[in-house]
Amino acid sequence: MDQKPFKVVIVGGSIAGLSLALMLERNGIDFVVLEAYGSIAPQVGASFGVLPNGFRILDQLGCYESVLKMAETPVEKFFFRDSQGQPFWAFEDFNEKSMGSHGYPVVFLDRRMLIQVLYEKIQDKSKVITSQRVESIENGTSSATVTTTTGQVYTGNMMVGADGIHSKVRQEMWKAAKKIDPTWIDPAEESALPATYACIFGISKGVEGIEKGVLNSVFNEHYSYLIPSGPGDLTYWFLVRNMGKTYYGADIPRFSKEEEETLAKEHFHDQITPTLQFSALYKSKIASVYTSLPEYVYKKWHFQRTITIGDASHKFEPLTGQGGNNAMETAASLTNHLVAALKKSQSGTLSSAEISKIFEGVQQQRENRAWTLVKASHARQRLECLETPLLKFMARYVLPRLPKSLILDKWIDTYGSAVSLDMLPLPYRPREAPYFDERFRTPSSRGVVSILLYAAYFLLTWLGYRQLSTAIRANGTMELVRQTIKSKSILLPGGVEAPLRQVYTGLGPVDLILQVIVTIFLPAVTNFSTPEQPLQVMYFLSSILPIIAILTVEGFRPRNKWTLLATPSIWAVLYQLRGIGLIAPLYFVSSTFISSGMSYFSPSTRTLPESTARAILPALALGFIVPTIMLFFPLADSLNMRQIFIALWQPAPIYVVILTQIFSRVIKSIGSSTPVKTDSSAAEGKFDSDIPHLQTLYAVAGGVSACFHVAFLLSWAALGTNFITKVFIPSDAFAQVTTLADGVFVFFQNDFLLVAAATLLWCLVSVWDLHRIGVSNVSWQMALAGLILGSMAIGPGATAAAVWYWREEVMSRTSFRRHGPVSSSVEST
Repeated sequence: MDQKPFKVVIVGGSIAGLSLALMLERNGIDFVVLEAYGSIAPQVGASFGVLPNGFRILDQLGCYESVLKMAETPVEKFFFRDSQGQPFWAFEDFNEKSMGSHGYPVVFLDRRMLIQVLYEKIQDKSKVITSQRVESIENGTSSATVTTTTGQVYTGNMMVGADGIHSKVRQEMWKAAKKIDPTWIDPAEESALPATYACIFGISKGVEGIEKGVLNSVFNEHYSYLIPSGPGDLTYWFLVRNMGKTYYGADIPRFSKEEEETLAKEHFHDQITPTLQFSALYKSKIASVYTSLPEYVYKKWHFQRTITIGDASHKFEPLTGQGGNNAMETAASLTNHLVAALKKSQSGTLSSAEISKIFEGVQQQRENRAWTLVKASHARQRLECLETPLLKFMARYVLPRLPKSLILDKWIDTYGSAVSLDMLPLPYRPREAPYFDERFRTPSSRGVVSILLYAAYFLLTWLGYRQLSTAIRANGTMELVRQTIKSKSILLPGGVEAPLRQVYTGLGPVDLILQVIVTIFLPAVTNFSTPEQPLQVMYFLSSILPIIAILTVEGFRPRNKWTLLATPSIWAVLYQLRGIGLIAPLYFVSSTFISSGMSYFSPSTRTLPESTARAILPALALGFIVPTIMLFFPLADSLNMRQIFIALWQPAPIYVVILTQIFSRVIKSIGSSTPVKTDSSAAEGKFDSDIPHLQTLYAVAGGVSACFHVAFLLSWAALGTNFITKVFIPSDAFAQVTTLADGVFVFFQNDFLLVAAATLLWCLVSVWDLHRIGVSNVSWQMALAGLILGSMAIGPGATAAAVWYWREEVMSRTSFRRHGPVSSSVEST
């Protein structure tokens, strides 16, 4: 971009100020940085944790490699420790998960080291001026002017306060607002800044007992430690204590060096690890500072041509490391909005109204995220300080059992909505979780739609109970079943009675259940109520074939482990006993609830082991398709054998699950002798090696279902319009039936309609979910139209298979690009 006649005055030469300066320089926007200290990057005893959301911006600015080299070792392991230094929770593949999920590690280095990296990247260092402490600021109609304590005057079109929590720029901004617009700043803001905790930040050298690449959090009552290793033989540490009450504004205490030493000595015997006490850290320190920890997000970040960023606008607890990383985010947001506005400007400059609009856009984009993370930091600090009996209970009994998946979910919430620079390219860093600005749209929650979906599923469940369980009692079907069981014979066409088989397993209760099921199913496959009944039954069974395939796949997905979806066999028992039209909506409502979060759609949690993916199709063929064919297979001793086959068919969906496990182990055993690919293409495909096998599964299951649908359409064409009514539209389910075959026919008609409706709603939700989280451009309207057309053309079962065929590939994507310009607002997630 060509040099613009627009200048930004930045007050503060730390992380926020220098990162903004570098961003402006990369866009050809003039700037000057005024730093109060006599040098850039002084040693003030503080470390800095670079997180993925900050690293991504640094990567765009060309600082990634420099920071990595300076930090030397990323965080490889993370431990929660108790007051004796004993670990009670460990995340030992921390770096692998961070890199795999978000493309960047977490590293710690001196704060001054990062400042030095940013400073070195600035081309024109004459624009970074030290020993310039702000005295006053004046806002004009076309410019803002700052006067320093040395008498120097600097003028720009925009003034940015990146000068920390005690910001002089913010004080001057408030002073001006009181004169011009007293309502702009809430008077309560002056005393609203709270501080509950205080901290000694320290850097120690040559400490033994802290493993390189390890981050330790040590829990204690009303105080805690955070101990990361640093480059070389440096160790960083934070001793945080509860000050006993929350102080506000001017009452927030400041501490002397003597008070620091007194507090440190009180904690000398605290265990950091079983072999390391705090005294070893403090006695080997090379720098330290004792300070209160305010935490707040101000209501107004700007006035006229002045805006504050970083700690001057949002101040964090240090525990989560988000303070400096979010300072870079706000700097990036300001740069995005400024560059976009300057591109539209014909004159190369901006009016006060245009600048106010930029500032409003920045605060609107950043404020909610900042508040969310500030509150999260505070909650985390309270937990590690064991502030209440409940938090003590959680630390002792809940955290030790905390699955890493919850941490990964939290990372997506924390890092995903991070801001980056719109105008600079993002270097390729392999990762499976796209950031929000790399998606087709900003992810959103289901909101009130969730309630409507749950209501719809429960309505279908109620209808299933009414049309199936209640109706077969009211219309006399169950009475006919009872009479058949009691008489031990079943009525065949022509009034002939045939014996009902009594023994299947030798277990009385099981055999009784099988007698009931055989009594209900036998008319559907031999003693037809109408000529349309056999086609209806075969069509029904072919339609649920893809559903059984999908439920089996979902049962083996890593993301469904320890959820209700992980037990397809139990669901199979329920729907075989009560009707799939009643049970399917309950399964789908469980699935909808479990899949509400974005992390559910992570590619790695989607992926099945390749051996499992390969095993499901043969398991489906042998476990379900073959027993189903045997239901209709011509037999010599037809009635007795038919009853046996019906009994054997009932657990067919369970056979599929069992056979999948068996075949998977066999395939894995055979494949263990095959050399593993180590080339880059194999590495890049680590999240999609199962897709070809799953898509083949969906294609076969959907193809079988589609063939029966086509046969149905041809029969309809041959037999006339009444055929479809007779096959699918049930008569009054509560009307008395004369034969058991009539009652069973009506039951299956209702059962099919209910499961078809529930399945298509589930498919609609599944497609919409991918749209709302921003990884697909298929809207719910398009999905609805496709589902309706698909159901008409290839049937509901094949349509569900087609949706899952497409969905697998969408969920497996790990390569992303930006979509759309800078947005002035971010939806909550």
